[in-house]
Amino acid sequence: MNEAQEILRLDRVRKSFGNVHALRNASMVVREGEVVALLGDNGAGKSTLIKAISGVHPFDGGEIRVRGEKAEIRTARDAMDLGIETIHQDTSLAPDLSIARNLFLGREPVKMPWLGVFAPLDFGALNQAATTLLKRVGISKKLDADVLVNTLSGGERQSIAISRAMQFAAKLIILDEPTNNLGVEETHGVLRFVRDVKAAGHSVLFITHNIHHVFQVADRLVVMRRGEVVAERAVADTDLLSVEALIMGVDVADLAQDGGAH
Repeated sequence: MNEAQEILRLDRVRKSFGNVHALRNASMVVREGEVVALLGDNGAGKSTLIKAISGVHPFDGGEIRVRGEKAEIRTARDAMDLGIETIHQDTSLAPDLSIARNLFLGREPVKMPWLGVFAPLDFGALNQAATTLLKRVGISKKLDADVLVNTLSGGERQSIAISRAMQFAAKLIILDEPTNNLGVEETHGVLRFVRDVKAAGHSVLFITHNIHHVFQVADRLVVMRRGEVVAERAVADTDLLSVEALIMGVDVADLAQDGGAH
């Protein structure tokens, strides 16, 4: 894995909000074709980090490299142009539009393209492309492409959002708590999607509070505490108790004596 191409490198990035130092010289790497879990308690800096990578608010300092080249991310469009797609907890879908419209939002096929912004949508081509995409990414449940998103379950919405990121060739897909508030079956579906995303050649930055999910899908884990990256481990070389100790900043022996944290 160390020889794989670096998709994203953050070197000593910083972000403050007034007197609050949300990120303090945080550094991390995501490589091609791997799933990296980003862990930490509330207030550790995870949300600030991914929002900055996503272009919600820029870093105050430090260096960003995408595929080895220096990059600047100041807007969401900058991130998308660099091949970074973020799927937030609310999935960022338009609930009153169809599955097909959401999958191709802003990229819909049109008739008479020479009309520019006035060109009518080609709904036949749109629904056909959406149906093909749903099958390709493994959504086997019979979902009609013209069904409104607000009729879907939480897991189905996550699947649609991930499918959209896969369709438009995002090299790095950031999943922000993708299993939050989902049932058991839907959670397994989302975790399966993470594996499928990796198998399709994408890299994933997976933010979660559920350490059990990390051991099911991640290759490496990065732990943050008080705005800093304090540890990095190969998932195969660690265990749940050790990860909990890293997150809490305590000795694993003390944690074991207390019976672990749950």
